[in-house]
Amino acid sequence: MHLQKYHRVFNRLNARHQLPVPARPRWVQVNCQHDSLASFEQLPLHNKRILVTAPRQYASKLTSLLVAAGARPIWVPGVSISRLTEQQHMQQLDEAIQQLDHYTHLAFTSKNGIIAVLERLEALHGGREAAAAHVRKSCIKLCALGADGRVLQEAGLQVDASPSEASTKGLVAELAATGQAQGARVLCPVPHVTGGLVEPPIVPRFVDALAAAGADAVRVPAYVTTLGLSGPESCQREAELLQQGYFDAIAFSSTAEAQGLCILMGGQQALVSAVKRHGITLAAHGPYTAAGAGDVLGIPVPVVSKNFTTFDGLVAALGEALKEGHMIPA
Repeated sequence: MHLQKYHRVFNRLNARHQLPVPARPRWVQVNCQHDSLASFEQLPLHNKRILVTAPRQYASKLTSLLVAAGARPIWVPGVSISRLTEQQHMQQLDEAIQQLDHYTHLAFTSKNGIIAVLERLEALHGGREAAAAHVRKSCIKLCALGADGRVLQEAGLQVDASPSEASTKGLVAELAATGQAQGARVLCPVPHVTGGLVEPPIVPRFVDALAAAGADAVRVPAYVTTLGLSGPESCQREAELLQQGYFDAIAFSSTAEAQGLCILMGGQQALVSAVKRHGITLAAHGPYTAAGAGDVLGIPVPVVSKNFTTFDGLVAALGEALKEGHMIPA
């Protein structure tokens, strides 16, 4: 309805019923972090060129948020995530999830782990509903980090533990604080890291922390994490752009991505020298990723999302760091 027509209708009704005078119409955005009608220059990351290293499963979400904030992301996946292919690993996973009643908790460290386990359960039990029924019958408690739990809920399952700090450390702390860790038997579906990458310390530390809290943690491979592209030859142009200082920032969503980017960009020294030479800002999705990526690169990752439940926190942190005239050196 046009605004003039709105006022004519209101005036007729007001004369008849003495309606209260309405406030000036306010246009409200729904599910949009930034003003959809803002000019490009008004956006917090306008014209900033961000190198995104997340795997396909996460990159689409992160890049869409960056574009909404005015950035111009370029995607070089440091890692790739896919289904298990080795028969031995598939058998280990199938045996574990078929015996869920042998465990007290099923602790997921990533959304991909949830998807992989649900997919195998559906294949083994003949469909989504039967898979969910198998989980419920086992009476196992489901643990997930942050927004990952929505995948379980969409499958008709209840999330029993979701720590306020969306991290493996936060999960252990919650289980310990609620008395669930002592004597627990926790099944941990985790990635099988291969393709020249070294397993980051997050999962081993998680398993050790559970053990220190009194739980028996059993890890099982659920999916594969490998190098994001076939090799440096697959992204020669992006490597040239890095050396030329084209990028304003690099955004990591996991430690393994830093490893993969080093390989794809011609080695750690080549990557780090370009970062230092051009003052490229390094950013990470949460403090644990920042610490892990910093260890891989040998230099600090200074921009860290304060809220790392979703990627909104990472985009917000980049917006603060890359304000015009306020570049944070790596």
